[in-house]
Amino acid sequence: MRPFLALLLIAASPASAQERVADPVSQDDVRVKLEGLGSGDPALEAAKNTVFDCEDGCLTPTEAVALAFAAGENETRSGRFLLDIRGGGQSLQGYLGELFFVNSHPDYAEFGTLTIAFEGRVLNALLRRARTCGGTLVNGEITVEGCRQNGITDVNMFTMMQRLHKRRIVVEGDIRLQWIDSRFGLRPRKANKRGEYEPGYYQPWVWVEDADQVSFVYED
Repeated sequence: MRPFLALLLIAASPASAQERVADPVSQDDVRVKLEGLGSGDPALEAAKNTVFDCEDGCLTPTEAVALAFAAGENETRSGRFLLDIRGGGQSLQGYLGELFFVNSHPDYAEFGTLTIAFEGRVLNALLRRARTCGGTLVNGEITVEGCRQNGITDVNMFTMMQRLHKRRIVVEGDIRLQWIDSRFGLRPRKANKRGEYEPGYYQPWVWVEDADQVSFVYED
């Protein structure tokens, strides 16, 4: 599966009688998983001291995930979040509506992944700012031909990942836990808004409502 297809959401199915009901935000379980991540993001940790938008502090995906789970369900925490875009996708229907996503990990369901969510209009504005650069590499020498900001005629998952995959960004906003229905998750202790006990898990989300919340980190 291509990395940028990884966030296509999996439709949930009713849980079998054998599936255990568990707490998806059990602090003990989360603590063990966080310890398993270790330092998590050494390259991003090192970049914190060099990125202008992180002068007042940034959180890596691992730190952001820890913050979201420490806050708990139905709570938000503000911050600046530094990540490399490694995956993404799009939801077209269902309870999430029509949204676009980029992730800090190719596998959106991997614990420790930070998800950034956009509506189409916000993504459109962001993609117009994501410049593309041309150049050549001959005998170890790089010749830069110039950078441009092409217009976007069709905003979709593929144009999004064409421009954003592997980009390093800083996002300013509020992080929270977003419930994702998934047959591979756990059954929650409480019913969802539809009164159902669908299995699933929590994703740490930052919802971007304005493209100005996102800054690109360029290394040129």
